[in-house]
Amino acid sequence: MLRQIAARSAQRRLQRRVDDAAELMSGNSVRILDVGAADGAPLRWRPYAPLLDYVAVEPDSRSQATLMHSKDESFASKHVLTHALWSTPQSLTLHLCRKPLASSVYPPNTEFLRQFPDAERFDVVGRTELTATTVDLVAKLIGHTFDALKLDVQGAELEVLRGASASLRDALFVEAEVEFVPLYLNQPLFSDITAELASHGLIFNEFLSLYRWHPRQLDGTGQLVFGDALYARDPEEIAGADGLLIRRYATLAAMYSRGDLLTRLAQHMSVGPLAASVRSLAESISKTTAQQQQRLSLASRVLRLWDRNSQGHLLH
Repeated sequence: MLRQIAARSAQRRLQRRVDDAAELMSGNSVRILDVGAADGAPLRWRPYAPLLDYVAVEPDSRSQATLMHSKDESFASKHVLTHALWSTPQSLTLHLCRKPLASSVYPPNTEFLRQFPDAERFDVVGRTELTATTVDLVAKLIGHTFDALKLDVQGAELEVLRGASASLRDALFVEAEVEFVPLYLNQPLFSDITAELASHGLIFNEFLSLYRWHPRQLDGTGQLVFGDALYARDPEEIAGADGLLIRRYATLAAMYSRGDLLTRLAQHMSVGPLAASVRSLAESISKTTAQQQQRLSLASRVLRLWDRNSQGHLLH
């Protein structure tokens, strides 16, 4: 019963946030690119689907059919492209792993993977040749650049970003899967992705998820292996921009529960109705986040009764 009450309360809060974002957008849309879309649009994007022009790119044919025929989300517009993306147009070899989501242009790092359970999901069961294009060429094909990008391409994130230099000038947010250890041979790591995006003015803001592996069981404990990182343009840079850019930035910040970025944005905007709307959204999200952190802090204090070194941290 308590779980159901909490779930309904959370759903109402989310719906209010979506409604506020819809009012803020005033009939406009946010343009997003989903690179490595085998699982479909990220869950956090789906409630905002009517506000989004969604472009999905997925090269693995085993995942393409499901993605192309998915009707679960009512996006403002939707394009599905069956391309590989890289730094330049060229031919690539995709290593098809037993688990499709593990397939990569880079060969799996078997020596490391064999230390952990279920390493067989990375077994290469085939290879296929792909013709790769770039994010910038996709933008030309679609007819616009992107306000946000999500990258989940099993180690190839840096090469994809290097083919997006023009698009990144317009990007406000980037979500990228990042590795802290090489799951694939010669793949770039978190520090490489962070440095590349910083050179385009997109600054690391938060980890959206973190994944740890234990040699005996995959139970969320053990070595930090990979995660999803969020990068954003500084809100002070956006505050003096045109109204539509501010609206798109604020909507994306709401999607990622970034009350901190919305607060900074509102503080640097000129007084007016738009600033008031951004401030209201910032206060609502910040309040919810603070309440969640208070509950987590309480749980951490209880855990420290058994282990004084235990500490929890809220991930959005």
